[in-house]
Amino acid sequence: MTPSIVAFGEALLDVYPDRAVVAGAPLHVAAHLADRGWTSYLVTRLGQDHDGDLVREEMAARGVDMRFVETDRRAPTGTVAIELLPNGGHRFTIGRSAAWDFIAGPEELPPHDALVYGTLAGRSPTSRAALLKVLRRSRAPLRVFDVNLRPPDVDEDVLKLGLAHAILIKAAEDELEVVASVAGGDVFAAAPQARWLCVTRGERGAELRSRDGRVWTAPSRAASGARIVDTVGAGDAFTAGLIAALGTGAGPEDALETARGMAEGVLLVRGGLPPRAS
Repeated sequence: MTPSIVAFGEALLDVYPDRAVVAGAPLHVAAHLADRGWTSYLVTRLGQDHDGDLVREEMAARGVDMRFVETDRRAPTGTVAIELLPNGGHRFTIGRSAAWDFIAGPEELPPHDALVYGTLAGRSPTSRAALLKVLRRSRAPLRVFDVNLRPPDVDEDVLKLGLAHAILIKAAEDELEVVASVAGGDVFAAAPQARWLCVTRGERGAELRSRDGRVWTAPSRAASGARIVDTVGAGDAFTAGLIAALGTGAGPEDALETARGMAEGVLLVRGGLPPRAS
């Protein structure tokens, strides 16, 4: 039976100095899993504009189901200006009052094996209420809280909401410090349903922790020495890899290996969508 996922949150355009690409963390995850044969639903909201058309076209090309993509007649499709830094990193400037700030959310969800959501879409009361509705309706055995902190859009209540419903929590090392602070120092205590906590450490790899205290680690292969184009979306591809493995019964070591491989593939292309077959 084909596994399926519901991804909730932002879909937008990342605007680089030389081009714009379709993006958004939940869209990246949905597209990567669709690329691996999953049925991928995206709950988001786009403007009734040219940018929205570009996002819809890319979603269709990537095989992402669009039945829960809403259209906003007032707010524009979101954009994020990306500045590439000399150290290989990047700086984001996220547009305000974008269509994805006004997600209404579906009243019913299709059967699904996994749900993925982050923090950014919770910056607005409207989309936060929609997220809560989706979390309450989801019966997915794997609910993934992909912490994506983008200052100044960091809200303690959104973090607590995400933790309360998560089975798997994934955060970068610097994000984990914020999450742990909100959780009173013990992330698992603040996430009563959580079985897994994954911490990514950039060039130093990643680790997967279980609730019972076991830890698995995976070093980074740094894309096997290949030239890195940019790191945008690598974390989203990593999340998709964890879901692809854990969501189909693989063990923690296989999950880290799958996640690492998918993240490294994204480093070699512009943007966070899966590389297209040549």
